[in-house]
Amino acid sequence: MKQKMRNFWKAVMFELKENRSTFLVYTGLRFLVLCVLIMQIFNQNYQNVFLCLLTLGLMIVPSIIQAAFKVEFPSPLEIVILVFIFAAEILGEISAFYIKFPYWDTVLHTLNGFLCAALGVSLVEILNKDKRILILSLHHLL
Repeated sequence: MKQKMRNFWKAVMFELKENRSTFLVYTGLRFLVLCVLIMQIFNQNYQNVFLCLLTLGLMIVPSIIQAAFKVEFPSPLEIVILVFIFAAEILGEISAFYIKFPYWDTVLHTLNGFLCAALGVSLVEILNKDKRILILSLHHLL
């Protein structure tokens, strides 16, 4: 069991380092979240400390999904997901962008809709690469 978990986490770390651009964005955003986390600890704002820890956990979820299901998300999609998590949790909640910028919430909800659409299209492409599964897309119908 321990060996299986070790192999799983090695696969997760491999997924993080495989694509250089994704890794750089992930590392940069994680560094910023850790800086905010330290500031919130000094300010004794423990609710925001929890939000920072949640953000760090959410940022690793795409890599966990890729390692667990042996799929590959496109790098731009993964980067947009990471930036969305950062924008919603750190900028929106902790830095109060929801109050400072009147349309912040609208922009994030719009971006979330595009993310869902891109994830759906990517999922069809990923599943079509597997020989055991065939999902007809518009491209196959034409």
